[in-house]
Order: sequence, then structure tokens, then C-alpha cells
Amino acid sequence: MGRQISNRNYNWDFWKFIAAVGVILVHAPYKGNLGSILSSVGVLGVSFFYLISGYACCGEPEKMCPKIRKRLLRNGIITVLAVAWALAFSYYAMKMEHLDIMWKMELKKPVTYVRMILLGDLEFFYGSHLWFMVALLYCYVIFYILVRFRLKKVIYVLTPIFLLARIVVETYVNSYSGVSWHWSANALIGGLPMMLLGYVIADKKEKLVKIPTWILILGIVLSAGAVFAAMCFKVGKLNVFQPFNILCSSLVLILGAKKPHWSIVKPLSYLGRKDSLYIYLFHFYIIMVMYEVMNGMHLSSKVIEWQLPLAVIIVSIIVARVFSMLVDLVKLPFKLKKKKAAEG
Repeated sequence: MGRQISNRNYNWDFWKFIAAVGVILVHAPYKGNLGSILSSVGVLGVSFFYLISGYACCGEPEKMCPKIRKRLLRNGIITVLAVAWALAFSYYAMKMEHLDIMWKMELKKPVTYVRMILLGDLEFFYGSHLWFMVALLYCYVIFYILVRFRLKKVIYVLTPIFLLARIVVETYVNSYSGVSWHWSANALIGGLPMMLLGYVIADKKEKLVKIPTWILILGIVLSAGAVFAAMCFKVGKLNVFQPFNILCSSLVLILGAKKPHWSIVKPLSYLGRKDSLYIYLFHFYIIMVMYEVMNGMHLSSKVIEWQLPLAVIIVSIIVARVFSMLVDLVKLPFKLKKKKAAEG
């Protein structure tokens, strides 16, 4: 028998890993322009994750609606567990500092729950990165409605409107100090525009994959360079990286659609497929733990500044790999039972 070709997109899996590492460098950045450049990889990564999610929602309602419901349920469970972990971790951390009374008082405020549910705002509970998961749930609900009622024309109308809104709001938030990052880190600005664009790219895949590979690669290099430059240097008072961010992440998506088996580094593609979500979920807490460990070793602030990001990346990958293996072990009996039922 001939060798079966995998349906996995190794190209995208590689970039998932790079994106997950980039998110770490947003929350544990290096200083100066180097830090700005490396952090921008994480910004690109968040856009890329939403693009893939929107791309995966394109198809006939009979096929896609069950898949969207399944993703909504899966991500909903993961989000609930992640929020529970954030609450438990923050309580323990604050109790160690004799601040647990503040933790309890915060949970008594109705506005806390409004912000958590509507914005995914868990910043007080050391879960600010979880806005992504909450926003993704809202986006899946919106996409279920759009796909269920065959509103493809509506998607094409909404896409440029929401992309323009994203560019305007992101530029404002990143250009002026004192503006809350929650204005851009939410479902309507941070998630939905990129998911809509991902859907459109999937719908136009047959035409887009005809773009020569060298043009896609050149476009990625030039737009990434523009992102790096915009992160380091403002145009007047404005940070204008967002249009280039959208362009670069979109070209990476198209290149992956064109060359799905083009794996740049196969082991990293494997980690991207299996562990990128867990790297994202755990890294924020690993940053805090590693900082306390290094601080307890009485290292200088300069040494911590340069060693912390790399240490967090290494530990996050290890923790995510171990956790992923444990999840696979838990799933194994169910998979075997399902396989046995199918064979019987």
C-alpha cells in the first residue's frame, strides 16, 4: 500500500509554535528595540491564531456547524478550567503576601464578573492573557450564526468594516500611554476581524494559492520587516504596525494553505501541533514563578532581565510537553474504546 498523506498542515503547525513563543516574549520581554522586535512576533502570533480559527470555519453549514459547536464546547471547557486555575493560583499567591482579603473583596464586586464575562478581564487574578480564550468563544458563537444561516455575503461586508475598526483602535491603544489595552484585546477588535479575514481567505483559497511562492515569501519578509520597524519607531506619535501585522499574518496563512507539508523544522511543527495551546496557557504563571526563583537566587536585575525570557521559554515548553503527554494518556482509553466500537 502507498504511504498515506497526513492531513496536518505542518507549515501552520511550525508557525503556531513560533507564535506561542512570541506570546511569551510579549509578557517577558527583553529591553530596547530587541524586545520590541521579538514581542511583535507574539502580536503577529495572536493574529495568526485567529486567522486559522476563521479559516477553519469556512464550509457548508451541514459540515461546519457541528465542527464549530465541537470547538466551542472544547474551548469552553478549557477556558473554564483555565479561569479556575487563575483564581486558585492568584489566591495562593496573594495569601502568601497576606493579601487574600483583597482577593475575596474583588470577588464580591458585581463589576468583576461583568468584566470577566464580557471582556475576559482576569488581570487582577493573574489571568490577563486569558482574554484570548474568552474572545474566541464569542467569535465562535458569532460564526456559528453566520455559517448556520448562510450569511456569506454578510461576512464579506463585515470584514473590511471590522478590519478598519481594528486598525484604528489598535493604533490608538498602542500610540498613547494610559489607554486601557482592553479596548483592543476583546472579541470585536482583537478576534472577530481576523477570523472574518481568515474565513474570506479560505473561501478564496483556490485563487490565492496560485500566487507564486516567492512572492508570498517576499511579502512575508517585507511586511514582517515593516512590523519590526513600526514597533521600534513611531510615525509622529502613531504606532502604525497594525496594517503590516494583518498583511504579514495573512500571507503566512496563505503560504501554509499553498504548502501545507512544507515543514521548516519538523520537531517544532510537532510541538506547535501538540503543545502551543498549553505553552500559551501556562507561560504567564511560569514567568512569575521563574522570576521569584531567580530573585531568590539573588541575581542582579540585569542578569534576570536577560535570562528570564529564555528560561521561561524552556520551562514552558517542558511543562507543556509533559502536560500534553498526560492529556494523551487520559484520552487513550476513550480512543481505544472508540476504535474497538468502530471495528466491531
